[in-house]
Order: sequence, then C-alpha cells, then structure tokens
Amino acid sequence: MKGVRVLDLTLNLPGPYATWVLACMGADVVKLEPPKGDPARHMGDLFGRLNRGKRSVVLDLRDPASKPHLEKLLAWADVVVEGFRPGVTERLGCGPAEAHALNPRLVYCRISAFGQGGPRRLEPGHDLNLQALTGLCHMERGRDGEPRANVLPVADLSTSLAAVSAIGGALLGDRDRTVLDVSMADALLSWTWTWDAVDPGLQLDAATRKAPPPVKRLLGPMRRRLERDRLYAMPQYGLYRAKDGWIALGVVDEQHFWEKLADVLGMKRVRKLAMPVRTVLGPLLRPRIAQRLRGRTVADWMRRMTEAGVPVTPVNTVAEAVREPQFARVVQDGVVLPPIPGARVPEGPAPALGQHTDEVLGAL
Repeated sequence: MKGVRVLDLTLNLPGPYATWVLACMGADVVKLEPPKGDPARHMGDLFGRLNRGKRSVVLDLRDPASKPHLEKLLAWADVVVEGFRPGVTERLGCGPAEAHALNPRLVYCRISAFGQGGPRRLEPGHDLNLQALTGLCHMERGRDGEPRANVLPVADLSTSLAAVSAIGGALLGDRDRTVLDVSMADALLSWTWTWDAVDPGLQLDAATRKAPPPVKRLLGPMRRRLERDRLYAMPQYGLYRAKDGWIALGVVDEQHFWEKLADVLGMKRVRKLAMPVRTVLGPLLRPRIAQRLRGRTVADWMRRMTEAGVPVTPVNTVAEAVREPQFARVVQDGVVLPPIPGARVPEGPAPALGQHTDEVLGAL
C-alpha cells in the first residue's frame, strides 16, 4: 500500500479501523473531519488507537465554500472510504458520480449498515442491531436461553476487514470508476452463516454408533441444548477456574488431545470416550474436570498440560495479552498492529483536530 493515497470520510469505528489498517500497510491517509471532530475523540483512547499516523483536515462539507477543497482532495486520492447512510455523500456533493467525474480511477468504498440496496438500506443501524439481525445474539444465548450480544463489536470489525480486502482487490484490478458497496450486515452474516454449520457432534457417525444404547437415546432431547452451546457443550472445551486464576481448554474433536487431557487430570476411566459421547455426557464430566483443575495454580497446569501437548492457554486480560511473548512481533512501541503481514506502526500519533488542514490543502 506504500504510495496509495486514502481520503477517509468515516467516523467512529468501522471505517477508521479499515483506514488504520491501510495506514499500517503504508498508505497515506488523510482524515476529513467535521468542525466538531470525529465522535471517537471523546471515547477514551479509541481515537488514538484508530488514527495514529493519519493526517487530520477539517472541512464543513455542508458549507459550499468547502467544495473546491473537497474536489482537490478527491482528485488527489487513490481511494475514498465513506461511512454515511446511502444518499448522504450525494447530498454533500461527493458521491461516486461526482468523485469519478474528477478522478475516474478512484476506488470509492462505501461502508453502511445495510448496504446501498435492499429494503433496510435507509435505516440506521449499529453493531448491536446487526448482531441481532444476523443471528449472532441467538448464538450467544446463555444458560437461561435468552439471546445476548457479544461485547466485542464484531459487526464493525468484520466490516473493516471486508473493506480492506475489497479495496486491496480493487487496487490490483481495473480501477476505472470502481464503487465498492460494503455492508456491515452482509459482513457479519457471512460469519454467522459459516459458524451456523457447526454441529456439536450429534450426527450418528461411526464413532457414535459405537456408543451404548442409553447414550443414543439421549441424543434427541439433548440436541437443542447442545446446538445452543455449540463447542461450549463439550466439557473439554471451555474456561475453567484454577487455584489462582483461569485457564482455557481448547480440545475439540481430537481424540489424542482428549486422552492426554484425561491422563493429566487423572481421569483414565473416561480417556477412550469418543467426542459425541463425551459431549452428551458433558453435564457429568464438566464438574469432575472443574474439581480437579481447582486444585492447582495456573502456572502449574500450564506447565503440565503444555508438556503433555494439550491445547491450553491462560485467560488473560487485554493488558496481560499485550505483554505475552507470543505477541512481541505484532506489538510495536505499545501499539498492536492489525493482522496483516508486513504491517508497520505509522509514524506519529493520532492527529489533533484539523492539525494538517493548512498543510494538506496548501499542498493541493
């Protein structure tokens, strides 16, 4: 992305994270802000993390006096990223038609809640609405069966990476009058639909047919609960309390991992249980696993299970995760890079509001 010039018309999270990734890949990002600034400036350190290395230009796009400057910025850019509802940029005079009249090779990326088409296209929507619409809240149901939202704004962030992928593909292809319609709802539905295919191990495959008849009879009544819990229905997959903290066991269908875990825990009588059987017996096995794990410290279990080859990690806070030696390659100067090979921390902190207005517009 080195040498690629990006005009960022976005606010808050989905667009700014996408353009932050582009900046980490070497793009020159000019962030166009309204006179009051991006609302993320008032959300703790979020603005600082999303906008490091960008340049801030203040223009009031509703003021006709800003139009000559806007037109010069559109002519300068290789990529425009906007995050308004459909029709807003057209009213502001910087929609795709106006932009391409000035710069036919401009890659014009539009990020919106529901995309530029469909019955909901003009409706407002934020991350929670899209989690609900695409099925994620039902995937997150708790033991009480009520739908819940994911605390991580996965609709925003999945959309950001979808936009980066689309922009990268457009820059490599035929750029003439390119318009990219990136929908947050579409991005998240792609993830929820993919994960909806996960079966918690209840198909009567060869391993299950070897299960004793009483276990087979349990399959029907247990299906709904297990479908709700998905992987977390498996007693060997989940978070457990140790003596002084928490650990995460990540055993799924691998029989050899289950056998190693059973050996470490001293549960040799159940080590040969196949995944469908131990999934159905989860309500019985989980308390036994929990009881054993509470007897030793996190460090002790990490040592024992790592030596045995069991997938296990500590349950970190974000601050602890950043200090993990594993992440040293993606943490530079206290900044966590996006998951793009070759990404680098852009020079300079996040800009003050309008810090580069004179510099950028003067150069144009």
